[in-house]
Amino acid sequence: SRMPQAGGEMPEALQHRCSLSVDYPDDEFAEMVCNALAVDEELHQDKVARSVTSDGRKLIAQFAACDARMLRVSVNAFFEAVMLATRTLDAF
Repeated sequence: SRMPQAGGEMPEALQHRCSLSVDYPDDEFAEMVCNALAVDEELHQDKVARSVTSDGRKLIAQFAACDARMLRVSVNAFFEAVMLATRTLDAF
């Protein structure tokens, strides 16, 4: 698999990069969102790599892609999943 482990190195061939973080109310919330997203694999693993970790109350995501379009598609899909996971946890 080309996907890096949580916090792992991104493939050098994928030159378009993005790193972002999302703050949550506490460590447990960030870890639950991280765990929920960890099982969601990229559809085009040969074109996009993603690493999602939590550090305290921050959810940290790193992306690497073959081109800007694939990077945008991956980041957009990630934010949709983050919003769904956050809304779901907020309901409890």
